[in-house]
Amino acid sequence: MTSITITRETISRILKDVKQIINSPLTENGIYYSHDDSDMLKGYALIIGPSDTPYFGGNYFFEFDYPPDYPHSPPVVKYWTNGNQIRFNPNLYKCGKVCVSLLNTWRGDQWSSCQTISSVLLTLCTLLCSDPLLNEPGVTNTHSDLKNYTDIIEYSNFNIAICNIVDKKEGYYVPFFDLFYYHVRNNFLKNYDAIIANAKQLKDTTYKTKTIVKTGIYNMNVEINYDLIIDKLTSLKKKIDLEL
Repeated sequence: MTSITITRETISRILKDVKQIINSPLTENGIYYSHDDSDMLKGYALIIGPSDTPYFGGNYFFEFDYPPDYPHSPPVVKYWTNGNQIRFNPNLYKCGKVCVSLLNTWRGDQWSSCQTISSVLLTLCTLLCSDPLLNEPGVTNTHSDLKNYTDIIEYSNFNIAICNIVDKKEGYYVPFFDLFYYHVRNNFLKNYDAIIANAKQLKDTTYKTKTIVKTGIYNMNVEINYDLIIDKLTSLKKKIDLEL
């Protein structure tokens, strides 16, 4: 439990923000939030990747650390869905840094005390878009890495953000993820038909065999193997069905 002195204003505002999420949940946006039971200055979130993006059905986790002068200063948000040296988004660093102007970690419209936990979560959700590399300053639709980057993210979404998280793989699964595992499992089951169909379509049309895909930006190098992903998804579905 934190030993930092928290002002009455900060406590009141955090409670107000949390109550807003409870009364007006963001689950229709695939967003789930849990405030720490013992530390007033900590919270956690899960965002399910939106449809029509390379993040579809993936589980993207964030940790919130609120300053003792909240809401006059923004929370520090750490990104947790990582692995295999994948840069899942230009705004989400492998070290966990979340780089957006709203949190005062990038240029642009800065934090103001009228922002809330909900507005931060909705902003994070917008990062998970159809062409994420365009979030990188200077990158346009003609960038040579645009397709390869999106293909790597889509494959890694299947491999890491879906399969490894649903299966609680060591090295990918962090203990606080348990707060959301009910939603992880249920969203996997709800989206399973669409997820497996997407994987099969990619296997049949774009990546019929194992293929090494590289990007110059972020220096990524990934073997794409949709036969493996389809096997993983099928096995996970059987495993979860047996557990229910």
